[in-house]
Amino acid sequence: MGILEIKPFRGIIKNVMKIQSIDQIRKKFRREWLLIAVDEMDSTTTTPRRGHLLTHSPRRDEVYEAMLRKKGLTLVTYSDDQLPIGYAAAF
Repeated sequence: MGILEIKPFRGIIKNVMKIQSIDQIRKKFRREWLLIAVDEMDSTTTTPRRGHLLTHSPRRDEVYEAMLRKKGLTLVTYSDDQLPIGYAAAF
């Protein structure tokens, strides 16, 4: 697997959370929506591997609003494997 390094965000304080694997970040915040700045990506599968948390909330709308203000590569994800009732995912 190749690794693609992502340049850090400009103008955003990176010490919100240290760089960790996406799974480690998801485990810290149960039943919340997460906005993660992607710092490392698998270049073969284009899957985000590591990043740092920018914001989190139990309300998806709050995380989406924050995403619209950020520049650079981000990931919005739900912390648990199963989405809340009333939400669906499409790929």
